[in-house]
Amino acid sequence: MKDLTVVTVDTLHSSIRDFIVNSKTVIGDYEDMKALILTMIKAGYMFNMDRDRLRDAMEDITFMLCPDDDANKDRVERGLEYEDDDDSDEDMMDTIMNASKVEDIGNVADM
Repeated sequence: MKDLTVVTVDTLHSSIRDFIVNSKTVIGDYEDMKALILTMIKAGYMFNMDRDRLRDAMEDITFMLCPDDDANKDRVERGLEYEDDDDSDEDMMDTIMNASKVEDIGNVADM
């Protein structure tokens, strides 16, 4: 079995950067970054964090390495936008209120 290298949130960016430098990998777009992460996992790197956090780091590093690529810039910009949580809060309240209603199905003895 391979030795494991646990990557935490605190070491995430430097671990990916060091792997890129040491493996002499060229990152041109997000697909290259995904391939790099898969290579890291094959080599025994374990990412001990939420996958969203890993994706954020992948997007940031890809943009850092290729800042002139509009697709990379768009990915980072979308991640920096505020999400509209008002709609989801209202939907959640509707679900809770509807779940607490009891439907009158009549006399169950007649069933």
